[in-house]
Amino acid sequence: MILLLLVLNSEEDRAIVADLFAKNYHRMKRTAMGILCDPTAAEDAVQDTFVRCIKHFDRLKALPEQARSLYLVTAVKNNALNRRRQRGTQATVPLESFDPVDQSAAVEERAIQSLSVAELKEAFKRLPESLKDVLRYKYLLELSDREIADALGVTKSTVRVYLVRARRAVLGMCRENGYAKEND
Repeated sequence: MILLLLVLNSEEDRAIVADLFAKNYHRMKRTAMGILCDPTAAEDAVQDTFVRCIKHFDRLKALPEQARSLYLVTAVKNNALNRRRQRGTQATVPLESFDPVDQSAAVEERAIQSLSVAELKEAFKRLPESLKDVLRYKYLLELSDREIADALGVTKSTVRVYLVRARRAVLGMCRENGYAKEND
């Protein structure tokens, strides 16, 4: 990373990239881990994303400061998805990071949270990619509905609809497989 900073023309640009790296590294690594489930591959995806961003630094610098973090997370997500496709492996998302049951959660969410990780993984594999993304952003990256809406280019209310659909789909699949009861 340090050698790549030398490619940049000004000390100001180097400071911007170093600050972006420091502020976004852990979030980017969690994103890559959620897709690749391999620490080494996730680290490679993060580093490769930063290399690409430095090569196209003018585009990154032109973005508003708040959008830069979102851009980096989206870029590492796409990089990790491409790596997974090239590997030819199925996604296995570490759902262990889901929070324990929250009493204020919706009925579907509480039912889902009461399921085992293995049951959730099985249902998660069968979801469409768009619903997987919403769940990853919400539960693995712990983004707010507004941040998810910005990442997907939709409204906050659309994000809420996607979350309800995703939760219902996961719960429905778990019920089909006998993991959850109808009254859950």
